[in-house]
Amino acid sequence: MKKYLSLGKSFLMAWAFVGTTTLNAQVSIKGGWIDFGIQNSDTIISMDCKEFVTSNRTRLFYVDYRESFDISMSMRFNTLLTEQAFLCKEGVNGEMFADLTIGFDPGTEQIFAEIKDEKGKLHRVVAGDRVKKGVWNEVKVGAVYHKKRHESTLTLTVKNELTGKMESASVTYPGYALRYNVSRWIVGRGFPGGFPNSLQVRRGDIKGIAFSGVGKERVVGQNPIFTDQFTADPACTVIGDRIYAYVGIDKAGVGGWFNMPHWVAYSSDDMIHWENHGVVLKAADFPNARSGSAWAAQVVEKDGKYYYYVTLDNADDGLHKIDVAVSDSPTGPFIPVHKEGESPIVTDDMTPDSHRSNADIDPTVFIDDDGQAYIAWGNGDCYMAKLKPNMTEIEGEHWHVGLRNYSEGPWLFKRKGIYYNVYAADAPGVQSEQIAYSTATDIRGPWTYRGLLTGSAKYGFTIHPSVNEFKGKWYFFYHDGSYMLNGEPGGDCRRQVCVEELRFNPDGTIKHITLTEKGLSR
Repeated sequence: MKKYLSLGKSFLMAWAFVGTTTLNAQVSIKGGWIDFGIQNSDTIISMDCKEFVTSNRTRLFYVDYRESFDISMSMRFNTLLTEQAFLCKEGVNGEMFADLTIGFDPGTEQIFAEIKDEKGKLHRVVAGDRVKKGVWNEVKVGAVYHKKRHESTLTLTVKNELTGKMESASVTYPGYALRYNVSRWIVGRGFPGGFPNSLQVRRGDIKGIAFSGVGKERVVGQNPIFTDQFTADPACTVIGDRIYAYVGIDKAGVGGWFNMPHWVAYSSDDMIHWENHGVVLKAADFPNARSGSAWAAQVVEKDGKYYYYVTLDNADDGLHKIDVAVSDSPTGPFIPVHKEGESPIVTDDMTPDSHRSNADIDPTVFIDDDGQAYIAWGNGDCYMAKLKPNMTEIEGEHWHVGLRNYSEGPWLFKRKGIYYNVYAADAPGVQSEQIAYSTATDIRGPWTYRGLLTGSAKYGFTIHPSVNEFKGKWYFFYHDGSYMLNGEPGGDCRRQVCVEELRFNPDGTIKHITLTEKGLSR
């Protein structure tokens, strides 16, 4: 007996993993109805002006099918009055047309497949007999990328299950088989969702859907720069002829909330090939610290010692604090300086004037030309203070730093007599953080706002800066949740560290940085 599901309301379903195969350092993902929360392959879904979508908890969410993909399903129409989209992959935010749509074309009264190329141009093909009400049609849509020509060919095949007649049509278009962006796969409607021309299915049925595909081959030097785990909050330090990246590790599940138990160090001598030095410090190493609170941190070197300034949550009351660990080696082990009962460097009660309750996070430490070390931190408000020569205590009073659009994650550096504070910004009109910066000729200010340095990450509401000079070039490190890892999607709390080259204008301002997948690859 067939199983039926009527879409009387919207669904957001979790995905149960089917399987992966590694190809060309990327992943081929196969799935079926289970991808949309349906457990039986013979389930028939009846749709009537309702949407049925995967959520950002699903592995089909922004999957990479750039090298090739194959999609199959059966479709039945019970009305032929309007254009209808049975399956759709949304485009980039703000676009009016989907990257891929499969459905019913009322002009030809045939089944269509429509693909968007790399320039945003749409290519549509139709195939099969004139559609008749109540008759099932087997539909297959596949595309293959031709590397030498940098173009792809999409093929639509339709078989009438009543007559057995089968017909195919193809179209060739520039670019990869399917654009790779942070967008959902949707059953039952087209794009944009719910508003004019939403292309909703009106009294139609669909069953037996299946996906498979192969992602684009990875190029050495492209983003993300670490591909063995989800990494976030980069903070880099140049030591000798190597650059060290200290990162937090995102352990959240698909669609889950932050879980960051420890920090890991990587190093490189060419910015392309990175060595993983493993876990160098854990949140649980600190007294009264929650084990999953290895938040943003930074390592600096002074007099042969390496100081790791970290953000933590108290295990007993959840309040934030900033503390420090020390090592004789840039790869640890790092040992917390303050013991049980001793005060950390910064506590939440030090900044009662902040307009956010979780103000005391994200330390950055900068050592000026005269050897004086400064620490800056803050969420919603930025604060600064001098550090004592021992690098583990604040000297004197801290002060508030007025920075336009400031959100969190400050990063201090100096170049040609100019002080820079690069930080995550809450710019008006954009929900996700972007990167802004301000400059000063005195470390205590006043600070001049220089505008936005980047836009938001391709996916995720946070972005965290590190700016470093290495072997004569400047680099901007950040994290982005839009990349997959071993067949699983990233997300707000499943990020990966990326890098772009940073360049200055003659007047000392920084040129705008575009966040790319290419990164430092040639």
